[in-house]
Amino acid sequence: ASASQEDLGPPPVIIALAKEVTPEQESERTLTAKSLAAFSTILTLFTTFAYALSSYALNPTFFNSVVRENDITPVPMCLPVFFGVLSLSAIHEIGHLVAAKKYDVKLGSPVPLPSLQVGTFGSITPLRSFPPSRTALFDIAISGPLVSMLASLVMIVSGLNLTIGSESFAHFPVLPAAIMRSSFLVGSIASVVAPKVMLAPLSQPLPIHPFFVIGLAGLIMSAINLLPIGRLDGGRTCMASWGRRAANTLSLLTLLGLTFHSFSGASLVILFWGAIVVLSQRQPDIPAVDEFTNIGSVRENCYAALLTIALFALAPFPGGGGPM
Repeated sequence: ASASQEDLGPPPVIIALAKEVTPEQESERTLTAKSLAAFSTILTLFTTFAYALSSYALNPTFFNSVVRENDITPVPMCLPVFFGVLSLSAIHEIGHLVAAKKYDVKLGSPVPLPSLQVGTFGSITPLRSFPPSRTALFDIAISGPLVSMLASLVMIVSGLNLTIGSESFAHFPVLPAAIMRSSFLVGSIASVVAPKVMLAPLSQPLPIHPFFVIGLAGLIMSAINLLPIGRLDGGRTCMASWGRRAANTLSLLTLLGLTFHSFSGASLVILFWGAIVVLSQRQPDIPAVDEFTNIGSVRENCYAALLTIALFALAPFPGGGGPM
């Protein structure tokens, strides 16, 4: 009898959960919540287009035509950046959907979040059913930022290579050289791929391939979502990796760090992202059905590595003008 009990595993238990940590269904969403989601989506399209537009503001051809001659003919030049940033955000969400389908976990409709600095912060994607295990929660949470970060890094490297190999820059976005030093990771990549770019004065305008502009936005979007806070992808991954108690501690410490960083005024990205997180994403997420079985060292190390890359992406390069 004892052997058969061991085969069955631990006895089942009933756990009472507060409403905040139970999955909300789409049918339970209020009209106000749906209206805010629609507004956020429209606003995200606007800010993403504004990001694309601003990347061409220093392009002489674009500036002379649009600002001085009131000719909007060059505006379509911005569309590759606009659709590229939205595509990286879509790839992020597709990663979540594929992993969720594998474990038969329901996800809510993604709610895009606008950003004045990089177009979009990504999306809020709620869980609509309990993940069966911490492994399932980990895979669902990590898949989005993993694929979007890899795609973004490929875009950044490709953009730099295409820039140094190009003979004409008339249709390229133009950014201040300081942008290369706004991120330690980006600055390090540029130092290897295009070292001459890193020698330019911070205020010097640099023509750069659209791939780089798209990849930069995707990298920042992926990095901030990997931070170990509440219901962010990073918060869910952290909880799956090291348990709820460790996740809550890391979430609190990260929130305190974001608060300090925001008040210092060092980064507008962190300032606005911190405000969004505090208002909507700081609460712990719903638990997995099996909260006790560990996910294994391979997955834990994978998150630790990705979090390290994210922190390098958000930290400024030495001698730069500070993070974005």
